[in-house]
Amino acid sequence: MPSNAQELKAQMMAEAEEAIDKLLAGADEKENLTLGDIERLVRTAGQRVMKGFTQDLVEAEAEEERANTCPECGQKMRYKGRKARDLSTETGEVRLERAHYYCPECQKGVFPPGPTLEAE
Repeated sequence: MPSNAQELKAQMMAEAEEAIDKLLAGADEKENLTLGDIERLVRTAGQRVMKGFTQDLVEAEAEEERANTCPECGQKMRYKGRKARDLSTETGEVRLERAHYYCPECQKGVFPPGPTLEAE
């Protein structure tokens, strides 16, 4: 995952360019495109870009490590490794992998960042 905004932008631009290339390749495959064909090609390209951008931004947010103190009791939590979870977004399914902590005091696991990436 890119570590700064410029790297993230470059990755997103590359993904958009790839989607455009696929859209144009699909348009070239057929001699006479109908309006329905054009709409399907554009919708597919748009969905591909939106899902990729969502994944990129979710991963960038996941890289932001949060303090390892328990949100319930304020005690220091134990790092338990990285865990993955699948999220349903408005632009499709994305996978989020991030640090997982355990609070021995509360006996609860925490999958940061908490509210920032939780569904509204």
